[in-house]
Amino acid sequence: MKELDRTTPIWVKVLVPLVGLGGLTTLAIISILLAGLFNAWLGQPLPVLGFEQTFDQPINFPHTKHAAPVSEGGLGMDCTYCHRTVAKASSAHVPAVELCASCHRAVGSPESEDLKKLRMTSGIYEDENTSQVVVDPEMASPINWRRVHRMPDHVRFVHSAHINYLTNNPSAIGNVPEYLDLSGEEKVPASQVCSTCHGDVANMEKVYQVEPLKMGQCVNCHRKNGAPTDCAACHH
Repeated sequence: MKELDRTTPIWVKVLVPLVGLGGLTTLAIISILLAGLFNAWLGQPLPVLGFEQTFDQPINFPHTKHAAPVSEGGLGMDCTYCHRTVAKASSAHVPAVELCASCHRAVGSPESEDLKKLRMTSGIYEDENTSQVVVDPEMASPINWRRVHRMPDHVRFVHSAHINYLTNNPSAIGNVPEYLDLSGEEKVPASQVCSTCHGDVANMEKVYQVEPLKMGQCVNCHRKNGAPTDCAACHH
């Protein structure tokens, strides 16, 4: 054996362990990639490499101040005040900047950087000569909000159908916030059912995706509540 060792080239002694180590490294990398792909297929992607479940918005909109109940330090605004079509159309509707400006033309600190952006986007500014607040609709421009919740283009999700069912079947509502007691209720407002898919948005500083919103989740919910499960129900 010692004679064999003396005849084995040094480069072979070095290369063999390196090849083995490289193989293990490659196997580990492939395993991690497959595990990530499998997790993303069944649930949410890991929040790395641009797969975050939330984003910084052009203008910060704290739902905690607007939608949270008064007991939680918010204004208790109804979700449907801004998302006005949620109970009667397929989309939830994102309000135009003019709706935001209708309040924040006067409400809110003039020192807030986010409100300065909002007023500028809304065409609201202070005239340097008269020091009066001026509203110029021609200077208004839309806010390019970044979409957090998204489904594939081949999926048809109609908000109104889901909202109407859940308002009449409160027992099917999921992720109910602790400050809401829906037990014994026969019908609830549309704003109290959104948590099923979106979580407790009223207590989010930044809206983030809490549910995977994948096919398996939708099918299981449909089966549980007696909704159709044929392909044409959700797919174009």
